[in-house]
Amino acid sequence: MEKADLSKNSQNQKSYLPRFFYLLTFTCLVIFDLDAQNEIPQLLEDLKKSKRDTQKVWIYRDLAFYYLDENLDSALYFSELGIQLSKALEFPDGEIWTLYQKALAEEFMDNFDASVGSLEAAYEISLSIQDSLSMSKLLNALGVAHYYQSRLKEAIAYYQDAFTLSEKINYQEGIAQSLNNLGVIHRQRRNFRKAMDIYQQSLEIKLANKDTIGIINSRYNLGLLHSYTNEYDKSLLEFSEAEKLLQNTKREHNLAEVKIGQGVAYYNLDRYEDAKNFLNDGLKKLKPSNVFEKISALTYLGMIELRSGAPEIGMQKLLEAYEMVKETERLELQRQVNREMATAYELLNQPFQSVAYWKAYNSINDSINNEQRHWAIEEMQARFEAIEKDKIIQMQELQLAKEKSQKSRFIFLIIFLVMASLGTVYYFFKFRKKEKPSPVLVQQEIIRPSLELDFKKINTKLLSPLTNRESEIVRLVEEGLTNSEIAARLFVSENTVKTHLKNVFSKTNALNRTDLIHKLRSF
Repeated sequence: MEKADLSKNSQNQKSYLPRFFYLLTFTCLVIFDLDAQNEIPQLLEDLKKSKRDTQKVWIYRDLAFYYLDENLDSALYFSELGIQLSKALEFPDGEIWTLYQKALAEEFMDNFDASVGSLEAAYEISLSIQDSLSMSKLLNALGVAHYYQSRLKEAIAYYQDAFTLSEKINYQEGIAQSLNNLGVIHRQRRNFRKAMDIYQQSLEIKLANKDTIGIINSRYNLGLLHSYTNEYDKSLLEFSEAEKLLQNTKREHNLAEVKIGQGVAYYNLDRYEDAKNFLNDGLKKLKPSNVFEKISALTYLGMIELRSGAPEIGMQKLLEAYEMVKETERLELQRQVNREMATAYELLNQPFQSVAYWKAYNSINDSINNEQRHWAIEEMQARFEAIEKDKIIQMQELQLAKEKSQKSRFIFLIIFLVMASLGTVYYFFKFRKKEKPSPVLVQQEIIRPSLELDFKKINTKLLSPLTNRESEIVRLVEEGLTNSEIAARLFVSENTVKTHLKNVFSKTNALNRTDLIHKLRSF
């Protein structure tokens, strides 16, 4: 799960590595390794020499940032000093950044409600000064805060708002972050096809912007997704790409997670020796806080030891993983461990224990399936609401078009009368002069052959059918009309045409107008 970097600012301040939050194999927090012990004393010394001005606000902000790894009370203390000084100086930029650091400290203290409150306060300030870049970053951060409290609806709404705003201001990093975060939720809801599409879009943006850290994150997420869909060859390929990029960084903790992902892929490809090496290597470098990765590594290492003729060592690791997983709320992880425990007892020829774990596995599996059905119903309801909203918009546009048409009728009538009068006068003089009418050259209209689109057939093949207005616009696109010409034809604004076309491209996964018509004709 990616959280925007709000430590950067528009001033010529000292730049530090940002914090990103990733949802990896089983939701973990990844924090950059910063040499806080060297930075904090220097910042405290700078603080003594600094005047009561904006520079001091940034020092407070930086101290709060570095103390996140050292002492959360100190992080909270310095961020609060920065907030108060920013208010006194009427310095909104400083207040935004220090509020964000306060939100991080509160989140690390598991005080999520307070964290959300600080982020909302920072967003309100950004809104008041119309700082769109900060607004976009904060919307993503708010989405992450709600996600970690399992408020998925709120998280999705914030991510979508962040995506819309980032797209409006052409903030590519924000677009990629929003897509990645939405992909994580779709993956968790086991809508793997949607998650795959979103991850690919996010990766393309990061590749275009040469965002190495973002590319690593996307490769990792794609590796996980392929693992969930049992495409272990593809999973291994994505993890390997992420590992190559990580070799040039000092991010050993991230490398540990990638190695564990590689180990899982090798295990499922029955390459147990390779799996054991990667899992052990990843486990050695793994941070103690990465509980979910540790559970996964221990589970598969236990199975490898068991299959290699070391049942005591194998069961010890499996039981350690089982005791740890009982303290979590991750159903997918619980299901995985119970499945391997059942398989282990089958290999040990202990059927009673095996049956008990298979029962637990089936029970968890039923719970996951029930959740998935519930999410599917929610998505269907959201789709129907979107359709109803689209119908309301269409009715409003129709009413506006009627009003515009009524206002234009009088002008059209005047023009018609004037033209008729001029025509009458022209033919009157022409008749009096008894002039022979000049031959009229008739230009034959070249009719371009086109294939008639069958929208009834098309809509049966789309997950979300095209509305009547969208179908009408597609027909005009097929005729070769531009957005402005379509707008004039339908008596709507050009922005409305663009919005409808954007929805059409989303529903059909078309890249452009040509691709759209080609795809629809192929249905």
